[in-house]
Amino acid sequence: MTLRTRLGVAGGIVLAVLVAVGVLLPRTVRASQVDEVDRQLRAAAGPAMGMASGLVPPRRDEPAPEGSPLSDLYVARLDAGARQVVAMPSATSGREPDAPGPGTDPGEPEVATVGSLTGSGSWRAMVLPAHDGSQVLVAVPLDRVDATARRTTVAILAAGVAVAVAMAAAGWWLLRLGLRPIAEVTEVADAIARGDRSRRVHGGAPGTEAHHLARAFNVMLDEQAATEAKLRQFVGDASHELRTPVAAIGGFADLWREGAVDPDQLDDIMRRIGQESARMRGLVEDLLLLARLDQGRALAREPVDLAALAADAVLDASATHPSRQVALHAPEPVEVEGDEARLRQVLANLLSNALVHTDAATTVEVRAERRGDVALLSVRDDGPGMAPDAAARAFDRFWRADRSRARTGSGLGLAIVRSIVAAHHGEVRLDTAVGTGTTVRVVLPAPDRSQETRNQPAGAAEVPA
Repeated sequence: MTLRTRLGVAGGIVLAVLVAVGVLLPRTVRASQVDEVDRQLRAAAGPAMGMASGLVPPRRDEPAPEGSPLSDLYVARLDAGARQVVAMPSATSGREPDAPGPGTDPGEPEVATVGSLTGSGSWRAMVLPAHDGSQVLVAVPLDRVDATARRTTVAILAAGVAVAVAMAAAGWWLLRLGLRPIAEVTEVADAIARGDRSRRVHGGAPGTEAHHLARAFNVMLDEQAATEAKLRQFVGDASHELRTPVAAIGGFADLWREGAVDPDQLDDIMRRIGQESARMRGLVEDLLLLARLDQGRALAREPVDLAALAADAVLDASATHPSRQVALHAPEPVEVEGDEARLRQVLANLLSNALVHTDAATTVEVRAERRGDVALLSVRDDGPGMAPDAAARAFDRFWRADRSRARTGSGLGLAIVRSIVAAHHGEVRLDTAVGTGTTVRVVLPAPDRSQETRNQPAGAAEVPA
């Protein structure tokens, strides 16, 4: 059942209750007042018989005090069709009641509602037998009862109209705040499904649930658009990176097939094909690694000494870049839980970036140390540094500060570093500025081995690892 239908059903129930109250309450009030009038009428039967028989002076010219049982009393003798008025209420303006018919119980006079002989208005009346064979008509007008019932009916009708108007206003307000934004979200979703990705939801007053829904929907669309844009850029960059080695290999193959390759050039062409194949294989492996990391696949978990990894990385860099000065600061072991091969790749990528993007006079320093409950691994250089816009995109995939092909690399090195570190529940921080060099810090959680050592039995700590 929709919200609109529920509101309609609730409104119908409330209106039905109002109608029932409007019908029953005035009747209940009138019946209660009529019962009170009947009690007053029966209580005044004795004085009325006294007035009719002459024992009590009639009050045709001097009405009884207001509020007394006799103030609204009408008394008349009925004898052979003639009517002799003994008492007349002053508020009835000369109107007289009709006589009720004979009751079902001769011993008990019956009180009935009768109309007026002339004019409008109703009465509660009863006929009492007199000792001389005549009858005495005793009646009380129902003008006050009818007025009270009318006022009650008017009050209920006014209250019902006010409640209906309030319900209609509340329903309109609720539909406007609740259903219109939902309808707009549905409309925008249908438009996006048809291909219009630029549509956004603008409904909902600030601070309302509808506004939060619209904002969340827009944020979802923006994030999806950003993700799709990154995916398109990723596919385009990957295709661009793969196109160069594929084109080179295809070109060499076409030259050889057409007989345009001299025998003395064959070795050089095969070497170039091997280089381009290795480049393409490395790019594919990097893409597969990023895909596995994005899928959240678990890495190996074993004790790894970052100080030893840093020393190995510095030794490898010295072998591949013998003319560069690479310093190491790792005075003591720094143990973490992680995948040794991937952490080696982190160090290798960071060192490669520092060496490739700085000149021969630049000093590179690698540090591995423990600070509290974290392990800190950093690679610092005193090179030219990076501009703020370049630093903001340094970890983007396929992004390179130098877009020319003069430098090697696919632009995936730092992206792989960030993904590997994130898989180890750590973070990467980049500190750089133009003219001040660049420092990349890797922060990893480090277990407290000292507490484990203290909890081991005597001699357990001396067992070789």
